Amino acid sequence: MNHRENVGHDAVLRARILLLGSGTITIHEQIDAYRVLARVSPAVHLPRLAQALLDYATSVPRDPETHLTVVTEAAEAARRMDVAEPRRSKLLSAALEACRRELLALGREEEAAVLGEEMTRPA
Repeated sequence: MNHRENVGHDAVLRARILLLGSGTITIHEQIDAYRVLARVSPAVHLPRLAQALLDYATSVPRDPETHLTVVTEAAEAARRMDVAEPRRSKLLSAALEACRRELLALGREEEAAVLGEEMTRPA
């Protein structure tokens, strides 16, 4: 089974049309489209998904729980990127640092320390 079998053709088509359209789309629409497309073309769309999630996290009102959810997804997307992807290291570092900050804000020091250790390891 390949990746394309897991995602409906219509969903992929809608996501591509949304991103290629001439109209303005919201960050939520952009993230949703990248989530779909990352499943069929991860090399192209995982970096875009991670970046969009990080952009979203910095543009919404400050709520550590919400930010943690968003930046955790960004970190997961960055971890799934091919190690040869030039933006992987930068996106993963930014996402892990954001996760660490949110964990500290929530008083979850042990989890933050684990992320700190991951950040010091070579990618």
